[in-house]
Amino acid sequence: MVMLEHSGQFLYADLVSGGANRPIWSRKQIEQVIGYILVAPLLCWMLVVLIYPIFSLLALSLTNTRIIGAPASFIAAENYVATLQSAPFWASVARSLVWLLGNIFLGTVVALAAALLLRQSWLLARHARVWILLPWVIPTVAVSVIWQWMLNTNYGVINIALQHLAITSAPLNIFGSRQLAMVGVIVANTWHWFPLSAVVMFGAMHNIPADLYEAAQIDGANSWQQFRHITLPSIEKVLFALGLVGGLWTLNVFDTIYLITRGGPSDATQTLPVLIYDTAFKGQRIGLAAAMSVVAICLLAALATLYARIAAPKEE
Repeated sequence: MVMLEHSGQFLYADLVSGGANRPIWSRKQIEQVIGYILVAPLLCWMLVVLIYPIFSLLALSLTNTRIIGAPASFIAAENYVATLQSAPFWASVARSLVWLLGNIFLGTVVALAAALLLRQSWLLARHARVWILLPWVIPTVAVSVIWQWMLNTNYGVINIALQHLAITSAPLNIFGSRQLAMVGVIVANTWHWFPLSAVVMFGAMHNIPADLYEAAQIDGANSWQQFRHITLPSIEKVLFALGLVGGLWTLNVFDTIYLITRGGPSDATQTLPVLIYDTAFKGQRIGLAAAMSVVAICLLAALATLYARIAAPKEE
């Protein structure tokens, strides 16, 4: 074969067929191949850091490993059977759903309200666009300590305020109550993460054309009607993305819950990540914890698929 280049295309002359020239690769195809070659190292690295741990987790879940490094034997699907028949596991799934719904609802409401306030032209609102991110950048350990102090039964500022306002007659033991502990950790986690959602929503609202609001005002629409018919539809895709990513992120939160309540009192805040941690490192049943993790991944995938089918914005 003799390779030739003509008008941006590689041609070859087939000496056997009498010299008939036929195109092999266009310049666009060559650029695509070069692009794949440049991206290949990153893809390989992603396979190493993502695919390998998942297969390692699957292999671990099929053994009776109790301590990492100790001898273990293959037990097939026994860990999965034990997981699916475990009442504590399904109880933690239910608590995880409560945790998810509470965070999504409260976080969305607070973030949406904050984003609407940030859109105002007040001097305070302009400054708030900077310092609203302060709760988000605070380390989780510090957030946990702050909320333990503020909700403390003896000297917590929130308890003192509730009593001065005559809302409660006695201090509330938030993190010591089975009925209130989940509410307390949801509030703490929402306070920590709502600024990120608020800034994203504010950015989406900032891109809404002002002409739409001016036309609505001319037509006599009030603030609520403008919000319902202009603002919400315009940020629908952003809300969907925040709900999907934030929901998966929230379900995997471990540090906030464990630092504040350690899953208590009486397992009242023991969500799936906390249960898996306790099973692996307190109960020393690594194989069973791995099986729980695999089942949790499947449940998360199913939940994300269901959410995408139900809440995905319709294409215009």
